[in-house]
Amino acid sequence: SRQLRAELQHVEQVRDDALEDLGRMANDYALEAKARREQAEAYEAIGAYQYIGECAITAYCPCAECCGRWADGVTASGLPATPGVGAVDPEVIPLGSTAVIDGQRYLAADTGSGVEGLHIDICMGSHEETVAHGVRTADVWVVEP
Repeated sequence: SRQLRAELQHVEQVRDDALEDLGRMANDYALEAKARREQAEAYEAIGAYQYIGECAITAYCPCAECCGRWADGVTASGLPATPGVGAVDPEVIPLGSTAVIDGQRYLAADTGSGVEGLHIDICMGSHEETVAHGVRTADVWVVEP
């Protein structure tokens, strides 16, 4: 009986801790959403940037593993594939545009067979950085050339 009460108290404490963690996570999410809205409003207030939405952000480097037969280090627009360049769907983001992702600016100078719709593939300096980046989502603003 004493052992069951102790186990019950432990289970209740775990439950209470989990509920508290869930409440903190919900609050953090609400604060993050508010910050994103405020950031969007600030960019749009400037007038030069257009908010295009939340995009999938992937990464590549100009190596054969990332680019296959197109691993020549040259983008679709003829510029070198270097950090600061992004591959985009030109029907969504025109080539030559500047995309702002998490406060960083990327030149939309490349395209890719897997880059469609709300997806940007940013160029990294090494394959290790590319792998470490993984797949993320972020709000994206664009200023056309």
